Amino acid sequence: MLPGEALNQPYLLLAILIPLVSSPLTFLVGRVFSWRAGAVFCHFTTLVSFLIIISFFPGILEGRVFYEEYPWVPLYGITLGLVLDSLSYPFALLMSLMGLLASVYSHKYMEREHGVEAYFALLQLFHAGMLGVVLVSNLFLFYIFWEVMLIPSYVLIAYWGTGNPRVIGFKYFVFTHAGALALLIGIAWLAALFNNLNIFELVDLASGAGAELRPVLTIIAVLIFLGAAVKMAIFPFHSWLPDAHAEAPTPISVLLSGVMIKSGVYAFARLVLGIMPFTLAVIGYAISVLAVLSILWGGIMAMVQNDVKRVLAYSSISQMGYILFGVATADPVGVQGGLFQVLNHGFAKGLLFMAAGVIIHELNERDLRNLGGLASKMPVTAVAMLLGGLAVAGTPPLGIFMSEWMIFTGGITAGFTNLAVIAIFATAITAGYYLRIIRAIFYGEKTPEAHEGGLHMLTPMAVLIFLVVAMGFLHTPILTILSKAAETLTL
Repeated sequence: MLPGEALNQPYLLLAILIPLVSSPLTFLVGRVFSWRAGAVFCHFTTLVSFLIIISFFPGILEGRVFYEEYPWVPLYGITLGLVLDSLSYPFALLMSLMGLLASVYSHKYMEREHGVEAYFALLQLFHAGMLGVVLVSNLFLFYIFWEVMLIPSYVLIAYWGTGNPRVIGFKYFVFTHAGALALLIGIAWLAALFNNLNIFELVDLASGAGAELRPVLTIIAVLIFLGAAVKMAIFPFHSWLPDAHAEAPTPISVLLSGVMIKSGVYAFARLVLGIMPFTLAVIGYAISVLAVLSILWGGIMAMVQNDVKRVLAYSSISQMGYILFGVATADPVGVQGGLFQVLNHGFAKGLLFMAAGVIIHELNERDLRNLGGLASKMPVTAVAMLLGGLAVAGTPPLGIFMSEWMIFTGGITAGFTNLAVIAIFATAITAGYYLRIIRAIFYGEKTPEAHEGGLHMLTPMAVLIFLVVAMGFLHTPILTILSKAAETLTL
């Protein structure tokens, strides 16, 4: 059985199937007509998927849980179940919105590339894979969508990336599939232990497990964490991220750094904290240490980069450390702060990568030492970069200030005071490297000619500028949803 109220129509299924089925259609439309026609078709399908997810906002805000269930393999009693609750909803909302914005942004950014019809088809497949991960209730399908998410992202990096994309794509493939293997072993062991694939039924089965099973479940939790940690690029499993995120096409960097790595947070929250919360009494502090090491390492490395996209990529490692630290505290306030940071960071980092993409697209330059004086020539991009940088640095009253405050509070309440203090001081590093890149790009007089990007690039940026500001002032509905998720995870 799945929790909540059954939906009479396949809304959640359509949110995944529309981009999934439309992927080959987008390629055909692009081939038969033009890549721009395929791009518009991609915009439309991602918009429909987003509208389906946003339509559930009032119900989720009321604390309702929605599910759909379909026969799949009746011989083994396996069903296709999809669940939208207070935990999966923020992730689905972020993924569907950012997928739409990245699609629109790509329309202008990818205009000079070859094979763009295939690019938009893979973008839809990537979008569908991310949504599938956070909506399915079946462990087997969870892993299938985990792979569906990884394969198109590899191709997008390897064939449209910069630098040495084949090597970088291969490195990304090896790291992420090594993590996926650890995840597969963990979830297969968990399913075999209780003879059940249903994530929500496993919550009750694991909580009722005897003391003799606790050591085994702790090992399973470690395996699942390893799979999630590679996806989150937590130190020392992080080395694939700076290359992949920096050299991917900028719209894909938006999805990788702003969205995809958050799927690791969801896996950790749903499968470890949700099913086996007692294991954190054993491994919680060690995970928190890795989180703080990620905060420090990512911040220090971002400080010394001269490539604007590598600064943003290393910043993601640091910020994922904050998110993991909050969730690993297993404290209601800390978990709520970590989940709130998922949305805050997703919007702000997406905005930062889009601003960097405008500069790269218009000037064909990404080295901070060769940029300067762009504030008056590219005012919208300057505002976007400044606002995104201030947000990620935790500047009040923007949303990340509140989410980090909650994360630190949760860390202290959980007894991780020493780690929380280190994380607090590390926020100064974040402010340092963002102020550095803003000064290097937008002040001085090194760049004589420049202008703003087109409407397809500025419109998604305008949406994210609004959301970054709104999360600091209009966050009550989101925090209400996240409080329910945190309460459920920390019972």
